[in-house]
Formats: sequence, C-alpha cells, structure tokens
Amino acid sequence: MISVVILAHNEADEIGGLLDEFSAFEGLELIIAEDASTDHTPDIVQEFTMHNSNAILSSSPVLAGKGAALRRGLALATGDVLGFIDGDASIHPSDFMRVAATIEQGADLAVGSRKLPGSIIAISQPLSRRLSGFIYRTLAHLLLDTAIRDFQCGCKAFRREVWDTITITCDGFAFDAELIAKAHREGFNIVEVPITWSNTASSKVRLTRDTLAMLRCLMKTRAEVRG
Repeated sequence: MISVVILAHNEADEIGGLLDEFSAFEGLELIIAEDASTDHTPDIVQEFTMHNSNAILSSSPVLAGKGAALRRGLALATGDVLGFIDGDASIHPSDFMRVAATIEQGADLAVGSRKLPGSIIAISQPLSRRLSGFIYRTLAHLLLDTAIRDFQCGCKAFRREVWDTITITCDGFAFDAELIAKAHREGFNIVEVPITWSNTASSKVRLTRDTLAMLRCLMKTRAEVRG
C-alpha cells in the first residue's frame, strides 16, 4: 500500500477536487495533513473522510509549517511506500502515482522534478520566484553535495526504510532538502522523475518570511550530514 500525505493549508478551492482525483486510484491511504486553515478546508476534508475509509484527516490548530505537518502525517502512515504531495493542485495525482511507481523499479527515494528534459511547466512561476528558486538550488547544491536538480517540488515518494532510517527536524519548507541530503548520506538510491507542474496563486512560500528559515535549515543539515 502507498500512504500519501496531502499538505493542506487554506486549500478550500482545490482540496475537494484533488481528493476526488485520488479516489480513482486503488491501494492508497490518504492522509490529509491540514495545517491551521482559516477557510473551509477542514470541513471539506472531513466530509470526504466520512465517505472514504482510506482517508484520514490530521489537523493542527496552530500553523506549524510544512515539515512539521508532514512529520505529523507520516507518523500515521501504514504503507510500505510513503509519499507526499502539495494540496494546491499544482501537481495531478497521476503524476504522483508515476513518481511512486519508480519505487517498484528500484528507487529508494523518488523525487518529482520540474527540471528534467521531460518535465512540463503548464503555468510558470513569476520571475521573482524563479530567481529565488535558482539561488536556493545553487546554495543547496553547494552546501549539501548532491546533484538533485529540483529540491522543492512538492511530490516525493520513498520506501518506509528511508523514513525509518533518517530523522528530519526542519519544520518549514527546507524539509525536502533535508530529506534528500540525509537519504543521500545513507546511500539510498535517489531518482528524479519528470512531472507536469502548474504554478498556483495560493503558493504558501513567502520570500521575506521563509527564506532565512530555509537557509538556517540548510546550514543545520549541512553540519549534520558532514559531521
């Protein structure tokens, strides 16, 4: 079974449709990690769980951040393959399933990527976000000594063994980079998979608020993987 954690903070416009699309696939455990939404996201998810026994709602009344929400959701997972996807519908569930299928083909950690020849960007990010993303990737490559081309895409799957072996401490958006760096340190096979991705106006990354926290987590992760 595949356990997929769906991150959801104020995703009332998208979460219902995303969950319905996931319903087309069998063998899934859906864990919605709702993070202090102020809209109707919890109500929509709760209604879905009432009619779908494979769906679980995990809510937090306090905004904890991406990493903290993912750890909370993954703690409930029972599958042999674990994964996560953003709840803003920037990535279609079929792309997540292609990423997860890579695990069966020998990958330990499969990383959805917007930076491969086969990747499709249906709706591009604004220039400011593309520039900040480039700077972040460059720093992550330098600090973490890994050749992964897309750290931040919100679509990843991995064997349970990976999650049980490493410890992730970043509460925010640097969760992905810490996961990749620590899996790389342990010698796990990491594979990037091209996906189709669309920028959404509801992106939760705030450049002024989150950049410094992400950089601090990168530095902390560097010390841990090189120590």
